[in-house]
Amino acid sequence: MLLALTGLGLGIGHAGEKIRVELYLGENTPPAPHVTVAPDKLAKSLQTVFGFKHYELVKAHDIELSHDWQQWAVPRKDLFIRVQPLPAQPGKPQVVDFEVYKDSKIVAHGKYEPSKGTPLFINGPDFKKGRLIFVLEAK
Repeated sequence: MLLALTGLGLGIGHAGEKIRVELYLGENTPPAPHVTVAPDKLAKSLQTVFGFKHYELVKAHDIELSHDWQQWAVPRKDLFIRVQPLPAQPGKPQVVDFEVYKDSKIVAHGKYEPSKGTPLFINGPDFKKGRLIFVLEAK
């Protein structure tokens, strides 16, 4: 799995804020008319990084930074992401630890400093005629 950061945000996450975890399916085939797609700005960033023409939202979930631990499973039992806010240090930005699991094995692990306007893209496995992509972003 590859990781890609877009931009260099200056915002700092604080207790009580949220991280939005979204799972997109990137494909070159246009999505069905009734599905939710990535907003234009995000779609352009995703296209720059991953090269697909269309990004269909599969699932989305908000994770509170004030909680000690969260787990979010998508869309199958064999693929999920675990996001854990780390204890905040006075005067330092909030950091979260994440792990992506596929077939019960960790395939990506890292830390993310949530910053509004600076999403973290996590390249997932191929799926159907495209690829699954996790997006983490401060809200």
